[in-house]
Amino acid sequence: MSAIGRGREELVVRRWSWWARATHAVLALSVFGLILTGMPMHYADAFWAEPLLWLWRGERGAAAVHKVCAVGFLASAAMHVIGVLLAWITGRWSPRSLLDEDSILPRWRDVRQVGEYIRYLKGEGPRPAFARFTFWEKFDYLAEVWGLLIIGLTGLVMWFPARFLAFLPGWLVNAARIFHSYEALLAMGFLFTVHYFNTHLRPEVFPVDEVIFTGNIPLREIRERYPGWYERVARSGQVFRARTGAGWMALLISAFYLSVGFVILMLVMTTAALEAVRYFGWLLTGVE
Repeated sequence: MSAIGRGREELVVRRWSWWARATHAVLALSVFGLILTGMPMHYADAFWAEPLLWLWRGERGAAAVHKVCAVGFLASAAMHVIGVLLAWITGRWSPRSLLDEDSILPRWRDVRQVGEYIRYLKGEGPRPAFARFTFWEKFDYLAEVWGLLIIGLTGLVMWFPARFLAFLPGWLVNAARIFHSYEALLAMGFLFTVHYFNTHLRPEVFPVDEVIFTGNIPLREIRERYPGWYERVARSGQVFRARTGAGWMALLISAFYLSVGFVILMLVMTTAALEAVRYFGWLLTGVE
């Protein structure tokens, strides 16, 4: 269980630097703002869109806030790249580490551990000896990179259509709008279900995984959750004593994001499903 409140002093390891946590905070705030402005604009005729658009003082206000959040979204990507470059320059990171045991990139071992984890969930084997990142955490990271590229590039095309029409055919601008909206819907569904469940709603960290707030992970949790990383980190000299517990504010922030996001996800999915039913009904009968 996650420690809420002041917690206790114990042996910990720094899993995320302050820069990584700041990058995540900018990304989380930006994505939340993009969802709360983009979805009511896309489904403007839905009953739930009107109060959200009222909150932003109409579609024009929602569009303005959406663009501000888009800048923050792209800024989080720039912060991530800057963080990697600074770590490389200062010798705290090397491109060679992308190939080692603790890399964020997928390895053949991850493919094998998918099967091992399924057998573990079925009670047919032990829990895989995950290294610093589990296979679902790596998938989560790559999904964010993919989503950023698709949503970011299509968003720029929609924001500055005249500039892109100078060297792109007009149909690509229309295609960008379609890809942007559906990738955003996919990303929102992934965020408020898969990502949140794997991060905060697992029994061993419920109700919130404090590491993204404090940056520190207790050594005992590494031994339980990342045994493949434990032996290396235990003798690496990176272990120190610190008080655990992210505080009640972390729990409130997490609960707010999940509850509001999940409600909007359900509303959007219901609206999208009804639209799909009407569309296929029109295809079959020719009657709207």
